[in-house]
Amino acid sequence: MYYIHIFGVSRNNIIERKNFNMDKSLEVTSLIQPLKDLYNSVSDEWKNFFDIGLDDYLYSQTHKYFFTNTFIHRSEKVKFYDIYYPIKAKHNKLTTDFSDIEELFSSYSKIIINGSAGSGKTTLIKHLFLKSLFEKTRIPILIELRHLNDYDGNIEKLITDKILNNNVKPNSKILKRSLQTGKFLFLFDGYDEIFSHKKDDINRQLEYFIDQYSNNNFVISTRPGSGIEIFNRFFDFKVEKLTNEDVINFIDKIVENDERKQRISDIVNDPTNDSYFEFLRNPLLLSMFILAFENHPEIPQKKSAFYRNVFDTLYSKHDGITKNSFPREKQSNLQRDDFEDILSVFSYISSIDGDYKFTEEFLTDTLNKVKESTNYKFETQKFIYDLRTTISILVLDGFEYFFPHRSMQEYFTAFFISRLPTTKKALAYKNIFSALESSSNDNSFTFWNLCKELDNIAFNEIFLLPRLKKIYTKLNVKDEKIKLNNFIEIFQPAVHLSGNEKEVMILRARNLQTSLLTFCHSYNYELLLSHPKNNNCTHKIIELLKDELTNSNLIRISNRRIKLKELLIENNFIDTIDKIADGLRKTIINLQSEVKKTDKGLDKILKR
Repeated sequence: MYYIHIFGVSRNNIIERKNFNMDKSLEVTSLIQPLKDLYNSVSDEWKNFFDIGLDDYLYSQTHKYFFTNTFIHRSEKVKFYDIYYPIKAKHNKLTTDFSDIEELFSSYSKIIINGSAGSGKTTLIKHLFLKSLFEKTRIPILIELRHLNDYDGNIEKLITDKILNNNVKPNSKILKRSLQTGKFLFLFDGYDEIFSHKKDDINRQLEYFIDQYSNNNFVISTRPGSGIEIFNRFFDFKVEKLTNEDVINFIDKIVENDERKQRISDIVNDPTNDSYFEFLRNPLLLSMFILAFENHPEIPQKKSAFYRNVFDTLYSKHDGITKNSFPREKQSNLQRDDFEDILSVFSYISSIDGDYKFTEEFLTDTLNKVKESTNYKFETQKFIYDLRTTISILVLDGFEYFFPHRSMQEYFTAFFISRLPTTKKALAYKNIFSALESSSNDNSFTFWNLCKELDNIAFNEIFLLPRLKKIYTKLNVKDEKIKLNNFIEIFQPAVHLSGNEKEVMILRARNLQTSLLTFCHSYNYELLLSHPKNNNCTHKIIELLKDELTNSNLIRISNRRIKLKELLIENNFIDTIDKIADGLRKTIINLQSEVKKTDKGLDKILKR
């Protein structure tokens, strides 16, 4: 039997793909239809609401999440629940895997999902979206908060634009009335991706939207330390690391081949790997390990080695002999090191621009800039094809490209800086610091850890020490009022009244300066949190701020609050600042010692 081939694809394959897409469409429709039927039976207005846009929105979003790409399945879409492994999150004494969301939301209507990079937050958000459809409980609306950074309008307008086919007043009124019924689950993904200069405005928008439609359920996902604590009505659920049992079950779920599954499990269970096992408690890093296992069947000691192994695997997985005995070539005709170099320059440029998802235009323009500033010669569109298809290191979702995880982009950025001449590194670190300071409240620990591993001396000497010394100088002045003013400038603290109105804590904002201090473990945050309690001034602070605390349980401490500052000084707050400064002093001494020790070692080698 002869097949007609078009661009190397058989007619049978085209028919199979078409049938597969039809099956997917039917499956998504059958998933949405029960929820649609349920609400259509309530009133004609609900039926009208589905007709004017909600039906299309749910179909497109469900199709997007029900058939998904993962780190391991980058070049093909798989059914979400074929590869989903439930992660757990904890609030106080409650630990949940979000399997029964109706029961959970009946007690916790507003939830924060707080987890580190690669912990599975976005995957959990997708699960909540699909689970609400399965249970026919609430209509899920998923909003990526980063879209508000450049959006000309408020949150309600963004939701209206996403749902309604045409934004005319009658339709908007139907949407508004529907939102007030309390039948929705709003999933706000990526709070940490909101730009710093937009955060106050978007916080106000979120607060207003939640007040307007408070009968609904709300979930916000974020990385730790993003400033999310200002949403005091939300219950903070912290994503748990995978347990030993979870790691094995995750491998069993993801890996299809039994022999490979057993070999990976044997490596993971080997007692000699116990010291590195912590890496594998993160779903992203565990996925990387699984992907790279064939080429690198060991658990690396450093995170940067994970990313290097993964890139090696992605690059080489198509380099073997195919079943037709022909090696698959890269369309761009570039070698492994070329890809690594170009990706590192691209990652640096996009990172300092604050871009983590890329349109075709941005990707093309930026790669053309890379060509102009380097000696590499390649056809941009062929290179993009290789990135997406041959290597599969970029994923295309709709009209946007992105790395399988942001941490891959951070790895290439750190790699780029590490290879710069010493004279150029100061400017590169300055640019990155400025970009992070202006575009994000994310603590950037993954990126800084990678820089420290790949570029330890320069990172300590050029990046960390100058900034830590600058902070220490401001905290080490003798005048108490100036010291407190400097502390307020750096830490941007706030008085927080707990829900039971019996405990007052002092919080610090998560900005680049406080993130650096946390990254270096230079002070104990508990010193701030427990200061009112430890110094018996809780009642005094409540009494001073009682009129304001009736409207908010979070009050920022500014330099204009003279009475509050005087109260803090009277109650030993300067001692707390001095303890923080002393911890910072010790950190600086240790880093300087580390730099000197490394320099001496290098001198001995070079003078041989």
